[in-house]
Amino acid sequence: MTLLRWILLALALGLASPAVAKRGVTVTLSRAGGGDWLIDYAFAWRSPVWFFPRSNLDLDSKPWRQQSWTVETPGVTLERAGRYDVLHAAGGAALTRVRIRMKPFAQPLIADYTPALAFSDGGLAFYSDHFVVSPLASLAVARKLPADLVHQYVEQVPVTWTVRDPGHRLLLLGKTTQGLASVRLRDSDAYLYSGSAPVTATPAFAGVIDAGLPAWIRSELDDLTPRIMALYAERLGKPKGGRPMALIAWQGAEKPGWSSGGSVLSGMVVMQISGQRALTRDPAVLSHMRWFIGHESAHFWMGQTVNYQSASESWIMEGSADLLAVRAIDRLTPGYDSRGALQGEVDDCLKLNGSREPLGTAGERGEHHANYSCGALLGLAAEAAVQKRGAGADFFTFVRGLIDANRKDGVVTTEDWLARFRAVTGDAALTAEVRGFVAKGVRDPRAFWTRVFTATGVKFHAAGEGLILDPVS
Repeated sequence: MTLLRWILLALALGLASPAVAKRGVTVTLSRAGGGDWLIDYAFAWRSPVWFFPRSNLDLDSKPWRQQSWTVETPGVTLERAGRYDVLHAAGGAALTRVRIRMKPFAQPLIADYTPALAFSDGGLAFYSDHFVVSPLASLAVARKLPADLVHQYVEQVPVTWTVRDPGHRLLLLGKTTQGLASVRLRDSDAYLYSGSAPVTATPAFAGVIDAGLPAWIRSELDDLTPRIMALYAERLGKPKGGRPMALIAWQGAEKPGWSSGGSVLSGMVVMQISGQRALTRDPAVLSHMRWFIGHESAHFWMGQTVNYQSASESWIMEGSADLLAVRAIDRLTPGYDSRGALQGEVDDCLKLNGSREPLGTAGERGEHHANYSCGALLGLAAEAAVQKRGAGADFFTFVRGLIDANRKDGVVTTEDWLARFRAVTGDAALTAEVRGFVAKGVRDPRAFWTRVFTATGVKFHAAGEGLILDPVS
């Protein structure tokens, strides 16, 4: 977590001192008509230059704010300084109030969240962190800032973000504010929806699924998304941060083929779908959407309710989310080929780990898929072991034990996972071998998985250079 996030979180939790709060920044976003919005900044902290820590470029490698924002306050300029967008006043005067006219930018960025999700009925969802600013002494300082700010001392101030859109429904962090003129956010990492679309709401889920989506896609999402959320909540307990939220937008069919993109952030899953191929029912599109919803929704529990401690442990979260998605989709959608999905994980893990390097360094090697596939196979072994111990036990049982044992500190380490694995297998030697696979690698991945599957009870057989999962009776 960056210093910026720590301070914003401290403010959200009431940990910032009143003196600091009085020196903060308020950002007010209001509808201006004609598709435009107004952004009003009020700076209680006096500084001649304010920069945007999130200043990634669009997919054409161009600054997106300069395409979307027009400064209306005389004497104030928005420009690119080095790697960052900055606001500054002529003559080096301290900024006090700045008004900006914005045409929402709904195109993807490189390695960052889309600034605005556009829904076909005119609704919009804004990513609040793109409005956060921090003070600097000069433009010269801005031009020297590195891409990674984690180890840089940059003065931070609390930011309060307000949206005013009378007559429209506002949706934030799973809660609607129908009939209210505005909503205030003090922790910036969230999308806020403003529009007129009906909200799909259940005790376990709230979201906006674009009415403009092809009918077959909307039908699938309307049916599956709330049921997956309810299943996870039933089997894994209450997620951290309250009721999860989803925003699923249709981006049109102007381009051939189909595409989907999305991400998960605190308490929210976001998805964008587009392309001509998506207009008619397509098995590949359907399969991907189901997996996406299942996998990303699982991260509300394995990734947010509890998370890993270091990047070397991302296999715990990604592998768990993969296997949870397979089990959830298998339970909720008749005819789903769960064995085929898991066989893909076996094939992928054996291929990617053919280097015999540690699973814990897969990301460093660029083998990110190993965290998903090999992590899922370790989960499959844990599931087989726990099933031996009690009727009706499954992977949800194993994961629930991990979550409940670590809710207090919110962290699941490799040692936490291995302790749970040893408890369900009762096999110290096997646990040590799995620890070696994660930390040191193995000489023969195929032989390693053969031993793990055999010891835990995963049904399989050898075939050539690979391993084939057997049908489950």
